[in-house]
Amino acid sequence: MKKILFISPSYRSKLLEKLRVLAIPPLSLTILAAHTPEEYEVKIVDEAVEDIDFNADVDLVAITCMTPLAPRAYEISARFMERGVPVVLGGIHVSMMPDEAARYANAVVIGEAERLWPALLRDFSKGALQRVYRDSSPPDIEDLPRPRRELLTGDYFVHTMQTSRGCPHNCNFCSVTLFNGGRQRLRNMDKVVQEAQEIKGKRFFIIDDNIIGTGTKSFDRAFELFARLKDTGKEWAGQTCLNIVEQDGLLQAASKSGARVFLIGFESIVPEALANMGKGVNLRPNTKNFKEAVKKIHDHGIAIVGGFMFGTDHDTKDCFDRTTEFILDAGIDAVQLSIQTPLPGTVLYKRLADEKRLLYTDYPKDWERYNIFEPVFRPKQMTPDALYDGLIRSYKNVSSFTSSVKRGVRTFVNTRSMFSTGISFFWNYDSYKTVKGTTGAAISRGA
Repeated sequence: MKKILFISPSYRSKLLEKLRVLAIPPLSLTILAAHTPEEYEVKIVDEAVEDIDFNADVDLVAITCMTPLAPRAYEISARFMERGVPVVLGGIHVSMMPDEAARYANAVVIGEAERLWPALLRDFSKGALQRVYRDSSPPDIEDLPRPRRELLTGDYFVHTMQTSRGCPHNCNFCSVTLFNGGRQRLRNMDKVVQEAQEIKGKRFFIIDDNIIGTGTKSFDRAFELFARLKDTGKEWAGQTCLNIVEQDGLLQAASKSGARVFLIGFESIVPEALANMGKGVNLRPNTKNFKEAVKKIHDHGIAIVGGFMFGTDHDTKDCFDRTTEFILDAGIDAVQLSIQTPLPGTVLYKRLADEKRLLYTDYPKDWERYNIFEPVFRPKQMTPDALYDGLIRSYKNVSSFTSSVKRGVRTFVNTRSMFSTGISFFWNYDSYKTVKGTTGAAISRGA
């Protein structure tokens, strides 16, 4: 029986390696494992929670990676290829940079892999592995098989599942629409509910690009999903846009279904910045008042992890203090503060490259810097060092131990859920512990 080893590389950046909240199960690998014929023995290694055995007895290695993980993925690939073990690379970075990735593997997969993987294995079994596997269109995910979570060995805070793919909001900093499409593709509802019931534990995280989508059909489907999830008796977290506050009854339905945490990309408190990045969903009449939207969500006992990015062309040096003041005043439970990052394949990357504003282009080595916490371009209204220092200062202001405890207590009072309280506290405090030892010294040597 031939053996396949799936690998999810870990972050090597000092800014990221200690963030427990970033270590979530590699769902994509458990799905590919479910698409692997029974005649193969399969193992999954998530380097975030366990070490890789480079001497493992395997016949094929498959590695997935996002952009900041690309250098580590290529390093892992080289170690196995030196032994004569063929390696396949896939994931969003590989799909954006296939020619680069092809230099570091025997084969690359471009796009979502559900249809491609069985064909790749047939070629492999015949000794005819091809260099490139590319799907012409996103696959139908309605009848995805049950992910093979039993292959995961890590002790994760929460398991993940997916009910749809695709996001209609084509923000210029995001490559999700290019990778997963702008149309929301849906899984079979019965299978979604069955999977939720089968997940071990009383909580799970829905990693849909946007759980409610947009338009009447998407909202109707969200109502149905929430009604069905209510019967599982579990708590869940998920990603959504602010347009969830626009639909009468949708927040109430979500709350009754077990929703306890929403991850929401506010991105910026500057309207001009939102317009420039294509985040129009945050500028509509019922969403542009962020404090009012936050209150509506909190009124239904749902905590919020808010995403904010610094470094847009409209950000001046006072953006950090104004943003942290808003976060604390609005009572947002936890935050992910980041630096606007031009990821490959995005409109933002092309624009900054055309404007000669990228600071680090020694690829693939420099991809590790494209981790949303380091400045990799020259901002318009401040230096790269000032941008980084502002990010560090903001994290310390909103995520110190005292602040994290206070916000965690407030989250518990509002939600009565240890799930949302744990996310609120650890998302904040783990971030603080990561940055408190740094001085803000220039990591942007190209400034």
